[in-house]
Amino acid sequence: MTCHQKRKINEIHVEGHEELDTTSLREHEEFTKFKNIATIEFGRYEIETWYFLPFIPEYNDCSKLFFSEFCLNFMKRKEQLQRHMRKCNLKHPPSDEIYRSGTLSMFEVDGKKNKVYGQNLCYWAKLFLDHKTLHYDVNLFLFYVLRECDDRGCHMVGYFSKKKHSEEFYNLDCILTLPPYQRKDWEIPKLHSHMNFQRKK
Repeated sequence: MTCHQKRKINEIHVEGHEELDTTSLREHEEFTKFKNIATIEFGRYEIETWYFLPFIPEYNDCSKLFFSEFCLNFMKRKEQLQRHMRKCNLKHPPSDEIYRSGTLSMFEVDGKKNKVYGQNLCYWAKLFLDHKTLHYDVNLFLFYVLRECDDRGCHMVGYFSKKKHSEEFYNLDCILTLPPYQRKDWEIPKLHSHMNFQRKK
């Protein structure tokens, strides 16, 4: 995504639902009831999306997006993704691993230090969370990205995010598990609690 594209995104940005009155919310629901992106290709999965994604105009005619599963950049065509993957050196999020259990690893991503990654993560999540606000200013957030690792790299399972500074005791902003992993025995909220316990020890 280029700087010019980011400026276009900011121009069409719609704030979260909590700021809408009844009439505006009804208009929003009418406008977003049809998905504009039907599927995404993400690593070895092709996943049907769940919700409308506010996007820049040049993606309006695109029913499928191709995501790089490591850096989360997205493209309109398969060949673009293939060219990108030949150059992309990332095998995990651009951040530190803070937790590991077996093949699962958690990475803490600072939105201020990794702005594009944080923004792309918000786009990715909006496809599966109806009431997720698109955060373009990700500086205030920490993203905790869960990956399942093998010899090919660390593959996205899901994430949760929270504000760096919040007056509320429980300040999780959003939690998402990628659909192919939602029937696993473990859950991201459980891992969040376990991580906090380990840190206190």
